[in-house]
Amino acid sequence: MKEYFKSGALALLAAALTVSVSSCHDDDPDYDNVTPPTVAQVHVISGSVASINGTGISGATVNMSGAATASVTTDSHGYFIFNDVKPGTYTLSVSAAGKLPKETSVTISDSGKGQNAVWNVMLASEETVTNVSVSADNGGEGEVVSEAITGNDLAEIPIEVEADANSLDKDATITIAPIYSESEAASRADSHTMLIGATVGCTDNSVKIVKPIEISFEVDPETINAIRTQKYVNGSWVDVDHTVDGNKIVIGADEFTSYALFGNVVFSTTSRSENLTFTPSQWDNLYGSADMNATEAAYTYKVGMDVQTRGTTVFTALLVEALVRHYGANSYTTSASYPLNVTVPVGTYLGISGVQQYNTVTASLGGRSVSGIQYGDVTITTVAANRQHNGGGSLH
Repeated sequence: MKEYFKSGALALLAAALTVSVSSCHDDDPDYDNVTPPTVAQVHVISGSVASINGTGISGATVNMSGAATASVTTDSHGYFIFNDVKPGTYTLSVSAAGKLPKETSVTISDSGKGQNAVWNVMLASEETVTNVSVSADNGGEGEVVSEAITGNDLAEIPIEVEADANSLDKDATITIAPIYSESEAASRADSHTMLIGATVGCTDNSVKIVKPIEISFEVDPETINAIRTQKYVNGSWVDVDHTVDGNKIVIGADEFTSYALFGNVVFSTTSRSENLTFTPSQWDNLYGSADMNATEAAYTYKVGMDVQTRGTTVFTALLVEALVRHYGANSYTTSASYPLNVTVPVGTYLGISGVQQYNTVTASLGGRSVSGIQYGDVTITTVAANRQHNGGGSLH
């Protein structure tokens, strides 16, 4: 009788455990097929604002207009960022005290991936005017030196103005200031790029030039052989004659306007992608016991450009200046966060990765080339999946 009771009790216990385990399984969700999270696309526009010498400009104002409008100021490095930018084409303009403004167009595409569009820009100083007193009877002379990026001293070009006796119809103060790009006076229809220029003016608009004033740029023989001289007339640049005096290119200025040295600089780019590191980079909850919250992922990337070629002559130094004005300078590493703001349920996985475009950029003229690494746009991808590896494969 005792054996019979013992056997019956064990059977009842086994049955109860079976029912309990079965009941627990029946209440559980199908973790193999739970819906993975979907991360919304997030886009930003960021970049660097620097002076001609390559130093970041703090407090510059960057305006964005297009599908949305916004305004930000640069930090101590010259860095700026517009967050949560929707797909579309935007006009960016930048201004800073004592600098000439610039603008560009940036397009955010609806590509299914997050984008960080990077704009690197350099601003020339407003005309750093040198005043030259010129006597109608005795003439006068003066000099100004152009700016260059730090360490590229050979591109600091002495620009002289010399007025002989009887050059002006009366006593006056002539002004001379360096300029660095054709856009500072007017756009060009051809492919030539300004290497260096100067604007010559007068504080008295009634003064007339009776005999041409000499404007000279002290360069080197290689530069002399590779350039053409032009002046700005009625909204366009036109060729003017010049003479050579040692290492000086001399232009006879017959009116108050801008004069410059242009070269047929060829710019080229090759690109590669560099992987970025995210922290954290994944939320693996495939076999977890509770939901996870994925709020954001931090990452670092680079802005600006690193010049790889040193200017060893005036000619190559001027090519370096043309390169940085075209692609930017002031390189440094900065950080950002990509917002996620999703829940990662048990049985699912979320990962994030990204790449930045590294551009090897080159400026070539007269058989010489200079190059640098320009840091371009960032593309960010998120992948979500369940145990069956589906349901969240949308890449953003």
